[in-house]
Amino acid sequence: MEQSKLIAVKRIPSILPVSLPTVRSWIFQQKLPVVRLGCKVFVREKVHEKIDMEGLTN
Repeated sequence: MEQSKLIAVKRIPSILPVSLPTVRSWIFQQKLPVVRLGCKVFVREKVHEKIDMEGLTN
C-alpha cells in the first residue's frame, strides 16, 4: 500500500497563496479531498502538489 505524507489543513495557507477560510470553504464544498483523523483534518501531499501545479478545478 502506498504511503503518502499528510499536511495539516492549517498549514496550507503557509504553502499556497490562499487563506484558511478559503481552504475550509473548499473542504465544505467537497472540492478539496481531505483525510480526517479524529478531530484533525489533513490534505495528502500529492493533492497539494496537484493544486500547486494545476490549480483547483471543479
